[in-house]
This record gives sequence, C-alpha cells and structure tokens, in this order.
Amino acid sequence: MLTAIPVVVGSLTGCLSGPSFPDADVIVGADDKNVFEPAELTVQVGESVTWGFVSAGHNICCRPDDSDEVSLPATAEAFASYGSDESPEGSLVPRGEIHKHEFNVPGQYDYVCVPHESLGMRGTIYVE
Repeated sequence: MLTAIPVVVGSLTGCLSGPSFPDADVIVGADDKNVFEPAELTVQVGESVTWGFVSAGHNICCRPDDSDEVSLPATAEAFASYGSDESPEGSLVPRGEIHKHEFNVPGQYDYVCVPHESLGMRGTIYVE
C-alpha cells in the first residue's frame, strides 16, 4: 500500500500543474504571469510558431489596427488568435488551447496580449 501513495500524489501533482505543451514554441501565461515565454524567438521564412495557452485570459495580437504596440513588415499579413470580426479585448483563448501562425515574410513581428499590453505582455518574432 505504501508504494501506491507516491503514484497517487504524482498523478495529482500532474493534474494540478496545468496543461503541458511540449511542441509549443511560445508559452502564454507561464506561471500564471502576464508573459510570453520566450519573449523573443527567431524562426526561418516558411516556419510556423505555435503558442500554448497555459493560463486563461490571454490572446495574441499582431494587428496594427487593434494595438499601437504592434508592428510587422509592410508586406506581411497581420494575424491574431481571434477573428477579424471579434473584439480584441473580449476574445480570449481558453486555457489548454494553442494558436499557430506561419511566417512567410522576413522581418520583425512585435505582438501583444491586448488585455495585458499595459502590463507589458509583449513578444517579438524575428523571421530570417
């Protein structure tokens, strides 16, 4: 019976720690903080970046019309984790979900979490 206790505790610990994203390139809301981790990432043209949402209440915005803090190359297509007809303030990705975007234009992409941009929740993708 004593050998079963560590197994049960280990199982509970895994359930309480939240979703795991081994294939995510960027973790959103790590440790329940308003951060993208890593805050900067470099990828090659044609590669995709996957964001894993480990906590609720966040989104990804790389649309200059939705935030003054956002920038991207002039010929690149703007993107976000919400639809073009949705509010950037109210469109949040649920905990445990992912968002993926393919980068086809080289340059620097500065993005934010709209509800937390005033708290410094910003990230940058460099595409070479």
